[in-house]
Amino acid sequence: MCGPCELCGGSGPWAPVYPRLGIVRCPHCGLVFYAGPVENASLYDRAYFHGREYRDYLADRDVWRRNFRARIRYLRKLRSGGRLLEIGCAYGLFLELAARYWEVRGIDIAADAVAHARHVLGLNAVCADFLALPDEPESCDIVCLWDTLEHLPRPVRTLEKAARWLKPGGILTLTTNDIDSPLARWRGEKWRQLHPPTHLFYFSRATLRRAIEQAGLVTVHVAYPGQYRGYRSVVESLCARRGDVGRVLGRALTLGGRVDFPVYLNTRDIVLYTARKPAPAMEPATPPG
Repeated sequence: MCGPCELCGGSGPWAPVYPRLGIVRCPHCGLVFYAGPVENASLYDRAYFHGREYRDYLADRDVWRRNFRARIRYLRKLRSGGRLLEIGCAYGLFLELAARYWEVRGIDIAADAVAHARHVLGLNAVCADFLALPDEPESCDIVCLWDTLEHLPRPVRTLEKAARWLKPGGILTLTTNDIDSPLARWRGEKWRQLHPPTHLFYFSRATLRRAIEQAGLVTVHVAYPGQYRGYRSVVESLCARRGDVGRVLGRALTLGGRVDFPVYLNTRDIVLYTARKPAPAMEPATPPG
């Protein structure tokens, strides 16, 4: 990252955290980030979702939908009805389900994914950089960023703009990796979430809370939910790191790719953070039961 710290505006020199990966820490606020150059839009082509980062994103659609249904149940306890915006909507699988309860809209820089959301699922989705769009103050009741914040070159600016788009009393909710989680500290440089240049920022609960508060939002709920993954994707991802021997083992464990089923995992290194935009005479914020 060139220029001042995204969170506090401080300047370097940055403290090295994982030098081999180019990951550093701001000495003033503690924000951890990748310090190298990034061509963000070019990273998220079709290959990113089909073979490079994911085995096959759409082939695992049933697993993603299972996770998204849980997110929708959570959101409906906080805000029923109104307009929902998803930043980082990818192929639109969350929006497709959310459209039953809210008027939905999605934004993503991945052109192939957005084309699927628009033309296959018929969703209101645009291929764009959220920060480049004209401001639409108080136009949304809910803004979601599912596993998106860590990918953004300007995540704090994104949260600030998202807060402007929220109506008073509106909800912002997101999931992202937690660099201070026990698993992240234990795994160190081998932590599965450390893969720049797609993951650029590594928030802790403290730095995320600061970013949320700087955006003018009030914390409602913080949790570490698990999620379902496809058995085949998990096995093949783990085995791929072991070269040819691992790939042979992966094929054996999945019977040549024929065995696949949802597996529930909770490694407690992904945080769900929910905040609310204050409104006049707003009742005290309470987390969902």
